[in-house]
Amino acid sequence: MQADILFPINAEAFTYIIPEELEAKIKIGVRVLAPFKRGKKVGIVQSVELRSQNTDNAGFSLRKEITLKPIEAVLDNEPLIYENLLKLIKWAGQYYISTSGLALKNAVPSGIFEGKKSGRSRITYDEEVKPAKIFALTDEQKKALSVINDARSGAFLLHGVTGSGKTEVYIRAIEALGDKEAIVLVPEIALTAQMIDRFRSRFGEKAAFFHSGLSPGERLSQWWKIRNGEVKVALGVRSAVFAPFKSPGLIVIDEEHEASYKQFEGLRYSARDVALARAKLEGIKIILGSATPSMETFYHAKKGKLAYLELKQRIERKPMPRVEILDMTTEEKKTLSYSDKLLSVLKENISLGRQSLIMLNRRGYSPFLICTDCGYTYKCPACSITLTYHKDTKTLNCHYCGSYLKPQDVCPQCKGVKVKYIGAGTQRAEEELIAAIPELSLKRMDRDTTRRKLSHYRIVKDMEDKKIDVLLGTQMVAKGHDFPNVTVAAVVLADVALNLPDFRSPERTFQLFTQLAGRAGRGDFPGDVYIQTYEPHHYVFDYVRDHDYTGFYQKELDLRRELSYPPFSKLIRIIFNFKNKENAAKVMRVVSARLKKITAAQDSRSRIQDPRSAGEAGVEILGPAPAPVEKIRNLWRWHLILKGKNSKALRRTAAEILETIKDIKGMKADVDVDPINLL
Repeated sequence: MQADILFPINAEAFTYIIPEELEAKIKIGVRVLAPFKRGKKVGIVQSVELRSQNTDNAGFSLRKEITLKPIEAVLDNEPLIYENLLKLIKWAGQYYISTSGLALKNAVPSGIFEGKKSGRSRITYDEEVKPAKIFALTDEQKKALSVINDARSGAFLLHGVTGSGKTEVYIRAIEALGDKEAIVLVPEIALTAQMIDRFRSRFGEKAAFFHSGLSPGERLSQWWKIRNGEVKVALGVRSAVFAPFKSPGLIVIDEEHEASYKQFEGLRYSARDVALARAKLEGIKIILGSATPSMETFYHAKKGKLAYLELKQRIERKPMPRVEILDMTTEEKKTLSYSDKLLSVLKENISLGRQSLIMLNRRGYSPFLICTDCGYTYKCPACSITLTYHKDTKTLNCHYCGSYLKPQDVCPQCKGVKVKYIGAGTQRAEEELIAAIPELSLKRMDRDTTRRKLSHYRIVKDMEDKKIDVLLGTQMVAKGHDFPNVTVAAVVLADVALNLPDFRSPERTFQLFTQLAGRAGRGDFPGDVYIQTYEPHHYVFDYVRDHDYTGFYQKELDLRRELSYPPFSKLIRIIFNFKNKENAAKVMRVVSARLKKITAAQDSRSRIQDPRSAGEAGVEILGPAPAPVEKIRNLWRWHLILKGKNSKALRRTAAEILETIKDIKGMKADVDVDPINLL
């Protein structure tokens, strides 16, 4: 008897002999202790078979005789990882052109393999569970809920405007599951104290939570609660998609369009897409909810691949906020960040005892320092980007690799003293606003002010308790909050996100501004939204002003159809990393030559045709070329993009490329299937 053992490392399963005395104990999904290299390692049994020692996993004879090692001990009486979850882990490894071992590492806390104990949970919310508020459902909510509850399985897009009560639909759908469990995924920045309190008030101790604020011990504790059947709902961020429930009945993806569902290193998986695969594998229901669905999701819903459910009205038919676009080329302004009009609106809102939100999606004080004598700018020595000045620490910080340095009083290049701060980040916007309205109570919410545990929670609580007049921050302020007293929302320097060299930047901008607008006017008073821009005629603003998602979708769809971008195709990005810039250019010439051979060979086999006449299996190779952000963490980056309609053909081509370049030394290749960032 032999067993394939999966370890939480970047590899596929390893085959071991099962000693006779352990045969009765070995089951798929149990942990075992096995010899590994010179030591021992804990892994999971992936499969068990009766095989000859000299055959491989498929039963074919091996040319070399390999002496398999025996498993040393079985650590569980019953399977720790259920078979369906193991199948999902294997699928994720294959789909993302990675390994099952790396998928296992993402799916199961490391403490499970290290024998660590669970940690006591530190309070991240009120100890007292507040009594649940029972809302009367609107007709639209009732209709959507009825369709969901009547189905045994299937995928649903719940497209509801901000404030339309999507969360209440999720909760009611979970309550209707009976003895089945539910996984609820939310973006990291939307997993607020408010969301946690809402689920605790309805499910009490039957809810488990996963977020980045948990220590490894706390994460382990929550994992065991789910595995042991002690909870009904797992509410969490990306990794909660692998929650070890035995019989889930529903998966919810809230704000399904959010980029934070995608992991950008290691196993580059999308939690949304893994959730769809899990729902299909388990034969259960899945709800994708958003006020601004991703282009791909909305397209598939319109094509009938997902059931489309719409909530057009806010709760109690509250009006959508009025949106005004402020042209900063003509507006009067005494500060870099604020027009006089926005400042007067904020002053008036404070005098009325109401609250405001301001978003500037760029942290720090100033995006870069420049010498006006010679044009020198401080750049990160490890990354090809300018350093951002942070006034509180008096340092120039890199937001890619985390390195920092102290700026000098004189220019390092020409020794001049005319060094200026160019542009604004949240720190500078905070300083200018306090100077303009000294009496206001202001808090800043960005990655710099929310590093400590509970800091995010405390800011939200202060907003709820009306201790803050203005909450200023990055996109953190736009997501997942429900502050009834907020009647003004504003975007400062709206152009920051608009002009990135990525075909998705208009979509992300529209989603972000619409989400921020949705925070205003949720209470007794209507909301007003002000968006300051130097590019007021950009088409995105027309659709944001009118809350017109469908119009934006159609406009964007037409642009993407012309270029054959998703949803009309699928993408795979391969990123090549080098330690040396000159070596990178030399090696990429070799790679390009090999790519030509691949395309020529595939052309002759009719796998790849001219993209203009390509069929379903047609694959277009774009590049290789230097990546837009050419250097990160001292590695020089080139990339190529595979584009085509057939997912299998794309992955086959990617695998062929990786195989043909594996002998090239001094280069590391990363694969990103369905990339959402091309920088």
